[in-house]
Amino acid sequence: MNYLTKIALFLAVLLASQASAQEKKKLINIGGEMGMWYEGYGLDKAPSPTVPDFYQARRPYNLFRYSFNPTLTVGKWTVPFNFNFSPTQNNFITAATGGPQSIWQFLTNPVNSFGIRPKFGSTEVLLGTQNLQYSDLSTGDLGVFGYGVNLAPGKFRIKLFNGVSQRPVNYLAPTILPPSSGVIGAYQRNQWMAQLGLEKEGKYFAGFNFVKSIDKRNSVTSAPLSPLDPQENMVISFLAKVSTEKGWNYHIEIGQSFFTRNLNTPLSDSPVEDFKPFISSHTSTGKDNALMTGIVKKGKDWEAGAKFNYYGAGYCTAGYPFMNNDRMEYLANTRFNAWKKKMNVVASVGQRFGNLSRISGPSLTKQIIANVNVFTQFTERFSLNTSFNNFGFNSPGLSGYRSVSDEISVNPAYTWNNSKMSHLISGTYTWSKYDETTIIPASTTHNNTQTALIVYVPTFFTKKISPDFSLMWFRNTAPSLKLNLLSATTGMNWKPAPKINLKGQLQYSLSTVDPFTANKNLLATSGFDWDIYKKLTWQFSMTANVYHYGSELPGSSFTPAYAGNPQYLESTLRTGLQYKF
Repeated sequence: MNYLTKIALFLAVLLASQASAQEKKKLINIGGEMGMWYEGYGLDKAPSPTVPDFYQARRPYNLFRYSFNPTLTVGKWTVPFNFNFSPTQNNFITAATGGPQSIWQFLTNPVNSFGIRPKFGSTEVLLGTQNLQYSDLSTGDLGVFGYGVNLAPGKFRIKLFNGVSQRPVNYLAPTILPPSSGVIGAYQRNQWMAQLGLEKEGKYFAGFNFVKSIDKRNSVTSAPLSPLDPQENMVISFLAKVSTEKGWNYHIEIGQSFFTRNLNTPLSDSPVEDFKPFISSHTSTGKDNALMTGIVKKGKDWEAGAKFNYYGAGYCTAGYPFMNNDRMEYLANTRFNAWKKKMNVVASVGQRFGNLSRISGPSLTKQIIANVNVFTQFTERFSLNTSFNNFGFNSPGLSGYRSVSDEISVNPAYTWNNSKMSHLISGTYTWSKYDETTIIPASTTHNNTQTALIVYVPTFFTKKISPDFSLMWFRNTAPSLKLNLLSATTGMNWKPAPKINLKGQLQYSLSTVDPFTANKNLLATSGFDWDIYKKLTWQFSMTANVYHYGSELPGSSFTPAYAGNPQYLESTLRTGLQYKF
């Protein structure tokens, strides 16, 4: 009996328990939803694929997904289930190796989620896949497959969890014949998390967070190539948040990380005392600190606050592997209503300093960050939203690099109606300017974009159709580049019967890069939602995407050029059944 058969039997038992539970409504209750979905993908290219191939498939050709998300209540026990999975080897983090999955690979595959969180009073048990976020500087928000517990006796808060945040995948080298991009590979990453604190709901929280992750070097038989080295990471942080009845909110978090970039490096000859007993010091191990703090004052129609963040060059956490460190920033922000509450203003201004450690040069980098958004409801029919954003970066080193980005957007909207229908017309114009300047070598680069969008939505009071229309124009000008895009879209919803909703959309686009001829794109989507029986819904949609290249692709990208202009047809079919109980 394979694992899919076991899962099917498990679901059947739970559904049977629902029927028996109807006789004991006071003691047992079950509610939630379940469903199954299929997605089929097709790609046809002309001319036939050759080397090099001008367009790659973007999805697996066949994908099945299942979901089962009930909440079971037995007396004072509440047990929510979260089962969302696919039987295939698809993986959004590391490429699939092909072939059947073991039960362990199936359960720890990042695209699958098997989670149970039974709760009785103040005790909560966590089993399976969980997305736990204790704080910004510690756990992050990665999905982890494992087990844990949350305890809340009185004002105490105790959280513990242990699991796997990354499954092992063997490295597979790319090949020319047959053509294959290979598999990057990954080590299994084990993760431990804990929190100990005091909390009063809506008033305050103060506590310590602990997170440790380590890659198992023997979890793969074919190790990934550098820079995907096995790593070890530990973070300890203190978090405090306070809210007062007078509208004051404070928060502060201080963190320290111990991070080993490569466990294959030798142990350090002079181990740092405070690394132990947490982790063993390697030559690639370092520690650093981070700080996040802020204060906000909220009034009836206004808000004002300030933030300050610092991330040391060596501060790392497994929860946010791509976090930008070695920087410091401050930001002031405000929100208020004006003009008899018809105007809402949201604004912020601040500065960011980078290269604090001087690793990338002898000087700091500086960035100005500023934005303001103003929404005004002039009348019941007419409103206007305007925004301005500025982002400036300055590196006073030998290159004298400097960049400034400014963006202005204006969005008016007007509505009117009569006895039969209402009308909404909305327009948006966005102008963006980006300038880059260097002293050595001396050069200045300008990159400007403009976007204009018009949307018209009529609403019929006595008819069951809901159409919409839009037209968009986009232009990007930069050195040796002039890109123009024109796109027209129309869509419609129609309810021919109370339980059926038909949907459709058609979009045609022209994109041109001077001096080449235009690329042409036609995108068509149609489908329906059908409430077949009370709580059972059938969803269905089909999409066809036809793209015909102009002279740009064969003339500039490949040698020799294709005979004729390449084109492709992408087709997608999605269908699924969803049952609510």
